[in-house]
Amino acid sequence: MTKSGFLFLILALAGIPAPDVVRSSSVKIHEVLGGPAGYIDLRNTGATTLDIGGWAVRACTGGAVPLELATLPAGSEIPAGDHFLITGQGFGGTVQHLVVEAIVGDGEMLVDRRGTRVDSVGWAPSSPCRENQAAAGCPGLAQARDAVSRDTDNNKADFGCVPPLG
Repeated sequence: MTKSGFLFLILALAGIPAPDVVRSSSVKIHEVLGGPAGYIDLRNTGATTLDIGGWAVRACTGGAVPLELATLPAGSEIPAGDHFLITGQGFGGTVQHLVVEAIVGDGEMLVDRRGTRVDSVGWAPSSPCRENQAAAGCPGLAQARDAVSRDTDNNKADFGCVPPLG
């Protein structure tokens, strides 16, 4: 029996629900643009559809603790290789899955149903949302990962400036 199989057996015998078998690392914050017309583009880099209902996006706004920006509604899913778009009220694009007042803060954090950090990006050196080094600032541009949503857990290496969606 594998180590993870043994853990699931112990949890089951103890009456504790097993953790989600979905690999949280397969959902990435792919692209972000702040402001009332901004957006957060989540991408499923995995091979199967993922249920992200009950997950949340938190905004780092200068304090030590990120603030809740949005909770993803029950039934929210991201098909394999696809995207889920959270937009500010002023977003002019046609595809929107969830609308919030504005995309705020100096970083964004995606957490699963248990409140465990799945992915994050921060563009201020002191942001609790940043992973390792902060992403470069992109005034007037969006911050995005490369075409395959590479994630080295270093925002400076993973995010670059790109023209925003529109």
